[in-house]
Amino acid sequence: MPRPELIPLPAADAVTFRPGFWRSFGAALAISMVVHVVLLLATAATPLAMSVPQWLVLSGNALATSTVYAATFAALRWRWCRDWLRISSAGLELASRGSYPILVRWPALEAVRLVRRWGTPLLEATPTGPDGVAVPAGSPSMPRPRVRDGRDTFTVEIWLTRPGRAALRSALARHLPPSP
Repeated sequence: MPRPELIPLPAADAVTFRPGFWRSFGAALAISMVVHVVLLLATAATPLAMSVPQWLVLSGNALATSTVYAATFAALRWRWCRDWLRISSAGLELASRGSYPILVRWPALEAVRLVRRWGTPLLEATPTGPDGVAVPAGSPSMPRPRVRDGRDTFTVEIWLTRPGRAALRSALARHLPPSP
């Protein structure tokens, strides 16, 4: 699957949303540090006789391990980004799970929803039919739709995307017609 930078923009006002390195790093570092703090507190509650230098070494190891884990997670998530989307006046362009992107024109969108499944934020786009979905010529694959309420729905993970969910909501509000 090509990265979003290699796909020509559908319109000049296109905004790309994809996982960001620093957002992924920050989230992984925070989660890893919380786990290490809990483990350090559990160790402190045990009747082990440890000196201050030993505690400092143990804390330093926790910080180093958390940083290495967070950097590895962020680099892998950023490098192997499989879900991304682009919003422009031309429509909603999305790729998920290693597919080539599709473009759904705004008039051909029946619904666009931001939902959470198992805590993971997702964008679900439901086209009015297959005629509104444009697949680039020569694309070996396209996102696999899920059937929701009898309609094909395309899903993209938007966890830790940059420029962020507020920017995503704003871009969608600019292009989607107002709901009744």
